[in-house]
Amino acid sequence: MDVLVTDGFEKKSLTVVRAVQSVADEVGVVAQFPFSLTAASRYTARDHRIEADDAADYAAQLAAVVEEYGYEYVIPVSGRTTEIVSEHRETIPAPLDPILPPKPSFRRAIDKHDLHSLAGEFDIPTPTSVRIRSSSDVTRAVETVGPSGVFKTGSETEPRFLRYVGSPAELRSTYRTYTETHDSDPVYQAYLNGRGRGFFGLYVDGECRGHYAHRRIRESPPSGGKSVCAESLSDPELYAYADPLLSALDWSGVVMLEFKNDADGTPRLLECNPKFWGSMGLGVASGMNFPCALLEYLSEGTVPAFEFTPARYHWPLSGDLLHAVKRPRSAPAVATDLLSRSTQSNLQLTDPLPHVVEGARAMASAVVSVDGPVN
Repeated sequence: MDVLVTDGFEKKSLTVVRAVQSVADEVGVVAQFPFSLTAASRYTARDHRIEADDAADYAAQLAAVVEEYGYEYVIPVSGRTTEIVSEHRETIPAPLDPILPPKPSFRRAIDKHDLHSLAGEFDIPTPTSVRIRSSSDVTRAVETVGPSGVFKTGSETEPRFLRYVGSPAELRSTYRTYTETHDSDPVYQAYLNGRGRGFFGLYVDGECRGHYAHRRIRESPPSGGKSVCAESLSDPELYAYADPLLSALDWSGVVMLEFKNDADGTPRLLECNPKFWGSMGLGVASGMNFPCALLEYLSEGTVPAFEFTPARYHWPLSGDLLHAVKRPRSAPAVATDLLSRSTQSNLQLTDPLPHVVEGARAMASAVVSVDGPVN
């Protein structure tokens, strides 16, 4: 089978390409620029360029690539691309309905306020939050949440915007800044200081076919960000919250639900990522090869049985080494994971060129952050 993977500059796209190379005949990659991280992989046969700010234009160009090169299957990767493919699935000559939820479900899942409303119907705890539709809502937001809290994008597929605000004046200023670059109504919510927890699943028509969770060991930046070292685990508590919600949405495809513990240790649902996640390599290393399972389902109509094995995994050139730079006291732990046979990583000696790109990015990030705070 010939497969087209989107978002070649994403490290998770590289994970997807490597994950499906055993079952795919040829894999093509779409990216905004001519040469990307994933295009450098030995498992990538073709590199396609699509530049389009308009969603319909992107979908049309994607459809043209699929038709011209005869790709049988398309795997969207990033949130924005998955949203575009979901909305324009009828125009793309590849089977997408089996691996995407219904359009209304997708829209509700990416809207953080709507997601919290649905969670309330299933008694799933969420942080106290307010949708801010205009500057006049700031007063109500402060009355409901408090003078300090977390300000974030209202839609999961928009560019990330997260600010910790400490006063009503700062909230108003942040809202003004946000509206200059974002379209969705933002969410202001109570800050939770517990540990973050993630549920990762593969669903078909509302039925869970595989799931796992992970525990973050290190993040980049260290103050809070993407996982750069994590351990996979089974978390029945998160599954008990996640499954009724995703079943109600009649979910199909991959999904990640992000939770965070409150002061009592209760996990509260923050948001839904209806796409592949950056730490997908950990899942594959744990026996949960969701990309390959999706292709098998598309081609054979069956989902393979998964055998989950807990694993520890890190991404040295995609943030873990930078974590050590920003937080020197973590350097011994990072070094231990680099040398440990029991800690896996995305570094592959048999597929080295993507890591040249990774290394260049890491050096650029280190230079940009050299004057930043050290924790």
